[in-house]
Amino acid sequence: MGDFLTARLSKRIAYWVFLSIVVIEVLILVPSVMRRERELLNYLRSLSTAQALGMLDAATLANLKDEMLIDYLQGLQTNQVILGGAIYDQNGTRLGSFGEAPQLTLGESAQGWRPDHYYRRQQRYDAPWEMPPLRDRYVLIVRHDATGVQREFFAFIGRIIGLVVIISIFVTGATLVVLRRLLIKPIMLLRQDLTTAGQAIGDDCDTQTLAFASLPYARADELGDVIAAFEQMFGQITAAVATRKQSETRFRTLVEQAVDAFFVVDAAGQVCDVNQNACESLGYSRDELLHLSVTDIQTTHSQADFEAIWQQLRPGVPQTIEGWHQRKDGTGFPVEVRLGLLDLGGDRYGLALARDIRDRKASEAAQARLAEIGELAAMIVHEVRSPLTTVLLGLNAFRSLDLPDRFQTRLDLALEESERLQKLLNSILMYSRDPALVSEPIEINGLVQHLAATLEQDTSGQPPPLALKTLPYGVNVRGDRDKLKQVFINLLSNARDACPATGTITWAVQPPAAGQVVISIHNDGEPIAPELLPKLTQPFFTTRASGNGLGLAITKRIVEAHQGQLVISSNTDGTEVTVTLPLA
Repeated sequence: MGDFLTARLSKRIAYWVFLSIVVIEVLILVPSVMRRERELLNYLRSLSTAQALGMLDAATLANLKDEMLIDYLQGLQTNQVILGGAIYDQNGTRLGSFGEAPQLTLGESAQGWRPDHYYRRQQRYDAPWEMPPLRDRYVLIVRHDATGVQREFFAFIGRIIGLVVIISIFVTGATLVVLRRLLIKPIMLLRQDLTTAGQAIGDDCDTQTLAFASLPYARADELGDVIAAFEQMFGQITAAVATRKQSETRFRTLVEQAVDAFFVVDAAGQVCDVNQNACESLGYSRDELLHLSVTDIQTTHSQADFEAIWQQLRPGVPQTIEGWHQRKDGTGFPVEVRLGLLDLGGDRYGLALARDIRDRKASEAAQARLAEIGELAAMIVHEVRSPLTTVLLGLNAFRSLDLPDRFQTRLDLALEESERLQKLLNSILMYSRDPALVSEPIEINGLVQHLAATLEQDTSGQPPPLALKTLPYGVNVRGDRDKLKQVFINLLSNARDACPATGTITWAVQPPAAGQVVISIHNDGEPIAPELLPKLTQPFFTTRASGNGLGLAITKRIVEAHQGQLVISSNTDGTEVTVTLPLA
């Protein structure tokens, strides 16, 4: 109840209800007060007139002349309320006065909307009398003492004010009692619920257990609608906060588990937040990093460099910068930093994703060395091929000679090794160059069927049977026909070498999916060890005694030049090579 009486809304309602009732009562009672004043004045005049008639003799008045009449009327002053008077003839001429002369003249009395006049400040009342003995001869204006009228008038006003106050207090109290139940109390409870809800959300408490005191007042009216809307809004806010927390937790988990180091920095370069990877990569604790700046970590850039980079940042347009991160122990490592601009509530922050690029730098250096080795190998191949061709020409010339069997055997071995060396040099030269493609539309089923028919004519060595599976509709790719023939011939050759005579080689074109077509070649040979599968496409690695280890490496390069993919898998059922090519 105390809260209700001290509530600002209760005070305002009480004030305006009370004031409104007072104003209404005043508007209603003011005419009554004025009417009461007129009644008191009329009563005063009637009483004084009656008392005067009782004191004066009518016959005497009828026979008196002007001066004698004035002297005779002075006897009226014995009346307590009659202070004096003035006599006028029928022409309006003032004949004389007695006692305290009235301020009201006959002319003013005749011109005013009332014949009498009440002088409140002087407490005097002037009024003309109509006495029968004087009616047709004179007009008498009498001045009255209105002290009693004023006293009675104020007493009446006091009673009216008291009545108005009592009525106003009663109506205001009754109104507040009703409003307390219907309006004030629900609003105060709603305010309490809003405070409770805000505090619970701010303190990150369990909002599911909150019980709101205003809910029992959710009636079928406007206030009930507001309370119901508050409950609905709180539910929506709670759900949104829960979703945001879930998203923040998920994002924080992703950030903490990210392989890159995350840094949040302000415009001055001060570190504001980091993830665990940043701490581990630099050897600092999180609290230690939050006391450092960018220039303490990124030693290759000065503060002026950072400020220049910051000025160039735009939302949605990140910048990539290479630098050097220094650890707590003084050692360092190269990094690639992806720096973007975040605008959070009017404050701008930089989000930096730093990636350790030691492996990439080492790989780039290795690739550079391989490129140099490739160039050197290509140069050596070119330098060796010419004299090797000369050697082959000379050796072939010796075949025309009649040599002993021992020398003929040595000549055949020299020719065989020279030809093998020539093939190796050609393979090395082919691998060292990027495949140059002559692209054209190719219907893959037709290509496979043509190659299968060509290869089936080769009956040397009794190869295992070939099971061909193509599609009943056309599948088009775009590529170099000769290079793709080279790919499939090489893969089928390897499948024949690995497959026993009792096994089967399956060559299938799979139905296209996701804009690609898959061509698979499966053999029933012995499984390949899992640790050897990644090495099969590496240069100079081979599991065959007569191989040079470049066939599958060249095949993979040709497939990748067609924007495709070559995959080798093996298990107890055999080995399968799949070639995936994009559709035209």
